Amino acid sequence: MSGAGALGNARGECRALFAFDVAQSIDLAGAARAIREPSSEGKLGHTHPAPAYFQFKPPPLRIVQSCEPLAIGRWTTEATCEVVIFEFGAVLVSFAIAMDRELADCVELSCALAVDTSLEDAARARALALAQAIPAHVTKPGLADVFEDYSVFRLPAHMLGDDAERFLADCGPLLAGILRAERAPLSREVQADALSVRLQYGPDDLTLVDWHAAVVLDDQPEDVLRLLEYANVQLLEMRFLDAQLDAALEDSYRSLSRRETRHLYGPLALRRDLRRLSSMQLEAAFLFERVGNTLKVSGDQFLARVLRQAGTRFRLQEWNDAAQRKLAALDNVYDKLHDDASTLRAEVLEILIVLLIVFEIVLSLAVD
Repeated sequence: MSGAGALGNARGECRALFAFDVAQSIDLAGAARAIREPSSEGKLGHTHPAPAYFQFKPPPLRIVQSCEPLAIGRWTTEATCEVVIFEFGAVLVSFAIAMDRELADCVELSCALAVDTSLEDAARARALALAQAIPAHVTKPGLADVFEDYSVFRLPAHMLGDDAERFLADCGPLLAGILRAERAPLSREVQADALSVRLQYGPDDLTLVDWHAAVVLDDQPEDVLRLLEYANVQLLEMRFLDAQLDAALEDSYRSLSRRETRHLYGPLALRRDLRRLSSMQLEAAFLFERVGNTLKVSGDQFLARVLRQAGTRFRLQEWNDAAQRKLAALDNVYDKLHDDASTLRAEVLEILIVLLIVFEIVLSLAVD
């Protein structure tokens, strides 16, 4: 190592990731045929021994597109970007920024990315344009407001010097600054928390994962990078699902509150609400299952651990539990509305029966 925090002659790279939800689902095979740029399946490469079944199912579609370089402070993005399309309707846009200086410069870049909006705007426009280019292969298109951004700093493995402990001791404050996008010195407690998710496969690699960014020191990092991409897409979809469930709960509560004025509400409106609520429940459940089952966390123990630790850092289990609670609440509201519909039908039948009896009495009196 040429000095603590020095990248040396080997280049590092920062990948700025932006994930969007653009549709309910995307036909990847059809999209691959419709898109002009060359595309490939985003399978895991297995840079170390692992079972063949540890793969994305279905694998996302990866596309390299030309783009106008964008300035981020004193850095500039590459002239190409990568677009990753997932079957469950998510699109991830990745911009690459070359680095060949010091870790202190990485801190500056992390801080610049934290306040920049130009990359987000460019990524959003690119995701929308892609969805509009494949309308025949998209189900229920619509670019959601919610999005996820993340930065991955890939650094050359030689910086470790085969001694990760010493590297962390020497460069811990700078690494924590990169992960938290903070120029100011951080307390020992905050540094320890930022560096707490640490993963190694061998002595010559190191992955640090935090909620704002990750640092990967590895000369063959693609599998780790793809799992970090996927974890961010999972977080996006959990947040998107959470927003949908919040809207559905508010709508269902309004429907439930109209029970007090159901003479103005009517059975047709109640059946309409039941159909809409049932549709939202099914869509939420399908999205929940598709996102969670795209990649099974088994087989490759190291990569499985990377995904689990990233999920823990992003609090995916908390989002998962919240979604389960809201789905259960929706189911409860649905049952109440269904019971109300049954009660309303019974009341209407009782009124009809009474009217028929009155009609028969009136008719018999008229005949007499």
